[in-house]
Amino acid sequence: MQENRYSLSLYSTLLIICLFLGIVFGILSGCSGKPKQAKASPKSVSEKGIIAELPKISEIVTTERGLGLCVHYGLNYLADRIEDNPELFKEWEFDGCSMTPTEVLSELIKVPSLTEICLRHDLGYAYGDPGNEEERLRVDKKFQNELLDGGASEFAAKAMFNAVRLGGKEELCLPFSWGFARVAPCKLGVGLILKQ
Repeated sequence: MQENRYSLSLYSTLLIICLFLGIVFGILSGCSGKPKQAKASPKSVSEKGIIAELPKISEIVTTERGLGLCVHYGLNYLADRIEDNPELFKEWEFDGCSMTPTEVLSELIKVPSLTEICLRHDLGYAYGDPGNEEERLRVDKKFQNELLDGGASEFAAKAMFNAVRLGGKEELCLPFSWGFARVAPCKLGVGLILKQ
């Protein structure tokens, strides 16, 4: 019994440290402020024959590639949003689980598909509707459910859900905040200046 308590305590401490370091690193890195814009053509993804190759951590996701990934994962509402107004979006860097050491975290919470789960969550955040907290909550709940389905414990899934609810707020204007692929300029800690 004592050994189980120790293991759970160590596990909890390591998870909290990973999440804390991720948030601190994200805050220190701030918004790039550089609207690297990559337009998607209004043609549909299927007409263009885009094949969604999953990005590796540190790869740049152009608007066109983001569109292909949204179609690949069946995130049609996001694909429609991108196709309707590609000029509103810029390219972004896929960072795995937003500044946390994804491979270590994946092993720690026992979710082998963590990088892909984080990618789907990032797509929801990247192309999220500014100011739409209802949509953001749906994206975060889906993230939590995918973590559970992937093998995470209730505790780990809830801790990660709470971390994205806190650290992903649009007002923080971090590189992983809600709507981070929007061209609208922002300042660290101020949030989006232009609301669409």
